[in-house]
Amino acid sequence: MRLASYNVENLFDRAKLLASSDWQAGRPLLEAYTELTKVLQQQAYSADDRLAIVRLLGTLGLTATDDAAYVRLRQNRGRLVSRSRDGTVTVVADGRGDWIGWLELKRESVTDLAVRHTAQVVHDLQADVLGVVEAEDRWALKHFNADQLAPLGGRLYGHVMLIDGNDERGIDVGLLTRGDIEITGIVSHVDDADLAGPVFSRDCPELSLALPGGGRLLVLVNHLKS
Repeated sequence: MRLASYNVENLFDRAKLLASSDWQAGRPLLEAYTELTKVLQQQAYSADDRLAIVRLLGTLGLTATDDAAYVRLRQNRGRLVSRSRDGTVTVVADGRGDWIGWLELKRESVTDLAVRHTAQVVHDLQADVLGVVEAEDRWALKHFNADQLAPLGGRLYGHVMLIDGNDERGIDVGLLTRGDIEITGIVSHVDDADLAGPVFSRDCPELSLALPGGGRLLVLVNHLKS
């Protein structure tokens, strides 16, 4: 039996920020997105919170618009900020309960060539049990299995499992197994937390597998935060 893991880096669509060829240029934006998302969850916005919100909106290119190159500010009901003609941005919400909305990373399609290359690598691995990271969702993995791996020949994966984790960018962890290796149980750790917050930035699911010879295998799939 062969076990393997692979970073599929999203199969069909990916946050534009993560697709940037210059990661050093994209890192400050991703850090600002993460920090601002956390600040916006505060039940009451302090003076320091308001300054941070305005500063981070500027970093993300959201000073003059809700629709920047990589990030979109959703203000569905109520308002987080108001913008004056002179360019001044004012936080008008007193806390999270005053408005409904969120920050959203813009997405773009992965090229067909990149998808085919990923499929070829997975095919060449010939793994009976394959852990994957940075996958969009279970349906993306199922379509990848049926539409991309099938034309390459060989056995397809009979079982596909992925549960949404804690990362809002759609980069979750999952598991694919051959048809004779059944996934019989799963325990998610998506809600595990300590004083600093969630323990796992995605998840670290425990997956129980029933092997053809009658044995059992416990697999933990994790993607440590970079």
